[in-house]
Amino acid sequence: MWRGIAAGLVLVMVTAVGWAHKPPDASCQAFSGTFVRLTTKGGHHFDVYRAGPPSARIGLLLLPGKARLGERALAWADRVGAQGYRVLALGLRRTGGRGRRMAMERTALQYLSSPGRRLVTFGWGRSGAYESIEASAADPHDVSGTVLCNGGISAKAALMRRIESRVLVLAFRQTTPLPKLQAFEARMRLYGKPLAVHYYSMDPTAADPMGAQFASATAQEVWAQARAFFRQARFLCRRCAPYPALLFGYRD
Repeated sequence: MWRGIAAGLVLVMVTAVGWAHKPPDASCQAFSGTFVRLTTKGGHHFDVYRAGPPSARIGLLLLPGKARLGERALAWADRVGAQGYRVLALGLRRTGGRGRRMAMERTALQYLSSPGRRLVTFGWGRSGAYESIEASAADPHDVSGTVLCNGGISAKAALMRRIESRVLVLAFRQTTPLPKLQAFEARMRLYGKPLAVHYYSMDPTAADPMGAQFASATAQEVWAQARAFFRQARFLCRRCAPYPALLFGYRD
């Protein structure tokens, strides 16, 4: 009999229209954010979408994975920014090898960290959640929280060992079998990484605020869970943060 961890659902993003070397055409919508061009130390130029108040104390690096930075992803970043967070949305699909991706992630995080913000990486889907771990490993001393939504349970050991932040996993039975989630938790425990897990029986598309099956009440319930995690990332020391009382427990 598994002990329970409170279930909820996090604000996520849907598959969006991809873009290659330039931002999508946003002329048909009144987006509140703006695109910013950044440059890695190696001289690689890339665009990020920035939203939210400059005075925000928490910065979120949003990683949509396969969705990339289409109009729906931009609208999602605007919505999160309107709740008081400084947001950078970064599309990494087909940008080269892991070295280049991590250089882009590191550059984006350094840009987002000014002036003295606590940083959280936030990835959706298998590739986005993997990129969330990857970004935290790229700049481990600055990232305070790592969120993996609907994926991210197959990260390489080299990345898992590098992260120093608290980690929140939001997994769904439909896409993440329980044995795989337990194996991921065991590896995190082996490496001494603070971890909280929420495991849901519902269809993950019900959590997507830009999808056809979006269920607003459910999404808001989980978004509250994410905001609580952000507050912990802001106020708790990363290296001395306690493990959750119900770590490694589940309820069907």
